[in-house]
Amino acid sequence: MAPGGGDQANTLVVGLSLPIAQDAARLLQNAREDGYDYVTTQLPHNLQPRSDVTALESRWWRTSVVGMVQDVGNSIATWEPKLKAQMEWAIHMSIPAVLFPVIPLHDANGYARAVSSVALQTSATNGQIWIKTELTEESIQAFDLLHRQCDGASNVGMMLYMDDIVPTHPVGGNPSSVMATNVAASVVANLMTLIHKSIGSQLKAICFPTKIFLTNKRGYPTLSKTHQVLFTEVLRRVGRTVRILVEGPEVHAIEGSMGVSNCLPYLQYIRHLRKRPEVGAQMLDTTEAAMEEPYLDHLQRPLQPLGDHLEFQTYETFEKDPVKYAQYQQAILLALRDGWSSVVALGKATRVTILIVGAGRGPLVTAALEALRQVRLLPEFVNQPPLQSQVWALEKNPSAVLYLESMARHNPLWKESHVKVLHMDMRQLSPHSLNISKNGTGEVDIVVSELLGSFGDNELSPECLDGVYKTGVLKETSVCIPQQYTAYIAPVSSMRLHSEARAQAYFPSTAADGLDSAPMGTLKSMETPYVVRTHAACQTAVEKPCWEFTHPRRRNGLYLKDNERVAHLTFEANVTHGAGCGSGYGPFDTAVATITQTSSNSTSGPITLHGFLGTFTSTLYNSPRGSGGGGESVIISTAPTSFSMGMFSWFPLYFPLKEPLRVASGASVSFSIWRKIDTNPDETSGRVWYEWCAKVTDKHGEVLAMTPIHNPNGRSYFVYL
Repeated sequence: MAPGGGDQANTLVVGLSLPIAQDAARLLQNAREDGYDYVTTQLPHNLQPRSDVTALESRWWRTSVVGMVQDVGNSIATWEPKLKAQMEWAIHMSIPAVLFPVIPLHDANGYARAVSSVALQTSATNGQIWIKTELTEESIQAFDLLHRQCDGASNVGMMLYMDDIVPTHPVGGNPSSVMATNVAASVVANLMTLIHKSIGSQLKAICFPTKIFLTNKRGYPTLSKTHQVLFTEVLRRVGRTVRILVEGPEVHAIEGSMGVSNCLPYLQYIRHLRKRPEVGAQMLDTTEAAMEEPYLDHLQRPLQPLGDHLEFQTYETFEKDPVKYAQYQQAILLALRDGWSSVVALGKATRVTILIVGAGRGPLVTAALEALRQVRLLPEFVNQPPLQSQVWALEKNPSAVLYLESMARHNPLWKESHVKVLHMDMRQLSPHSLNISKNGTGEVDIVVSELLGSFGDNELSPECLDGVYKTGVLKETSVCIPQQYTAYIAPVSSMRLHSEARAQAYFPSTAADGLDSAPMGTLKSMETPYVVRTHAACQTAVEKPCWEFTHPRRRNGLYLKDNERVAHLTFEANVTHGAGCGSGYGPFDTAVATITQTSSNSTSGPITLHGFLGTFTSTLYNSPRGSGGGGESVIISTAPTSFSMGMFSWFPLYFPLKEPLRVASGASVSFSIWRKIDTNPDETSGRVWYEWCAKVTDKHGEVLAMTPIHNPNGRSYFVYL
C-alpha cells in the first residue's frame, strides 16, 4: 500500500472501510478519486460470484485492497474453516494485508492457534495480518500473549481501534471541577502510556470509526483533544510506517464537500493533522528524517573496525552530520586556545602539531584547519608571534588514503596548510613516521579521532587510542579528543527488532563470503549486538550509565591497560514505562513524560522486553576556561536524556534476548553486561566482546524470570584486535 500523492501529507497512507464492502472495484474508484490510498473488502468463504474480481486488475488487489475476516462468533471450530477459505482467496489475489477481528475472550488460545496457522501460510507471500485491538491494557496484553503464542511471527501486527474515550472513574458535580480535570488528565496519561507500549507491539495501523469524530463550528468533523494528542504522538513516532483506516459510514453531512465516497472530510482532517508543524516540519519532513528512512528498524552488524573498510558513499553520508563535526571543531578550537595560552605564558615557541587518526575522507582535518584559522583571529593572540602548525592525517583504508592525498594536493586550504597523509594502522605509528628524532620526546600536541561506536567503546576506541599513546609520538601534555566517553544501557520492548534479529539467522555468517557462506544460525543471530535506528520500539526506562573510558589513561607516569568492564544495573517498575524515552533514539520527550506522570495507575502493568539498547555520551574536550569563571565542555551524546539534537552519525546498539522476557506488573528488571578482552602475550592481536543477561524480580526480590548469559566467551560475536 503506497501513498497516492506527491504532497508530503500524502506520505501518510489512509484507507477507507464501509459497511457494504464487497464491491471493492466501485469503492476503490470512489475512494481514490477523493484521495484515499486503499479500501477494505470482506473476504469470501464460498464460491459466490463477485463483480469486482473481473473489474479490478491484479495490481490494485496487491496494492490497494485490505481483506477483512468475519467475526469469530461463538465457536472457533465453526469459524476456522471459513477463515482458511478466506485466507486462501486472499493469498490467491495477492492481497497485502488482512484485518482480523478482536481476540475473543472465550477462546483466546484457539484463536491464537488459528492465527498462527494462517500466519505461517501467508509469510511465504509476505502477507500481513492485522489484529483489531482496542486501546485498553487488557486488549494490548491479549495481543502480546497472542504474538508470543504465534512464536513472534513477523507478519502478525496490531491495528489499534480508537473508540470513544470515557473517564474510567465517576466524576460528580461540575465537569470543570478540579476532580474532573484530574481524572481527565489521568485518562490521557494512561492512554499515552498504552500508545507507547503499542508502538513496541507491532503497531501496523490505526482505525478511526467516523462515530468518534466530533463536529466543529463549521460543521466539519474533528477529533477530541484527547484523540488529537494520542494521534499526534503516533504520527511523530511512527508516522512514516503506520497505516490509517477510516471506518464509515459517514455521520456528517456537509453539502458539496462530502466527495464521491461521502467520507472526504475525514480524510482531509487526518491529512490536516499530519501537516501540523510538530508532526511534519519538526519530525517527519526534515532532511534528517529522509536520510534515516532506509535504516528504520534495519539491523546492521557492527563493523570490524580494524578489518572493515567503509565505502565512499558511507563516508559521504556521515559527513553530512551538521552537529558532529561542528562539535569536534569547537573542541579543537578550545584545545588550541588553552594550549596556546599556556605556551605564551611560558614564553615558549608557538608551534602546534595535530594528529588526526582514522581520518576517513578528511572531515576532521578540515575541522582542525578551520579551528586553527579561528584561533589565530582571537583578540588575545593578535599581538603574539604567529602560530605555526602541522596537521597529520592517518588512515588505514587505502581507498580513503587516495582521497586524502587528492585533498592534500588539490584542496586550497589543505594545500596551503601542508597537510601530510600517513597510510597505516594507528597502533603501528612511530616517531620516525612523524620525522621525530630518536631522542625526541614526542611531537603531537593534539590527537583527534572519531573512533566512537554506537555504545562508545564497541568499535575499539579504547584499544586504538591506547595504542597511539604507546607509540611515543605524543607529549606528556598531549590532549586527546575525545577525552572521555560513557556507555549507557536501557531496556526495550520491540517485537519488530526481535523478529529482525531472528531473521538474521538465515543470512550469511560472513558477509564477505557472499551467499556461499553458511547461514548465521539462530544462536549466533541472537547473541550478536546490532546497530539500528530504532523506530517501532518502546524504551521502557530511562537509560543508566554502565562504564566510562578516559584518555590519556596514564597515572603517575604509568600506562593503565585494563579495558575490561562490568556493570550490574536495576530498572525499577515505572507506571509510565519510560514513555518520554520514545523508541530509544532521539531526545527525551519531557512533554510526553509530564503527561504520563499523572497516571492513576498504581502499578506499571506487565510488559515484554526484547532486549536492551546501548548509547553513549562523550566529552570531546573539557576546557578549564569558560564564561563566568567556570569551565566549558564540548559534548556529543546519543543517550536520550542528553541527546545531541540534529546529530545522526550513530544509532543505538541493540543487545537482543534469545527469548522475550515477560515483566510482571510492578516487577523490576536487572541487567548485567561484561566487556571482555582476550589478547596474546605481546598484545598484538586478540578479541573484544560483550556478554549479557537479565532477570525479573518482584518487590520481595523473588526471581520471576531470567535469561541465560548471552555470548559467553565471545562464542557468537567478537571484534578482532
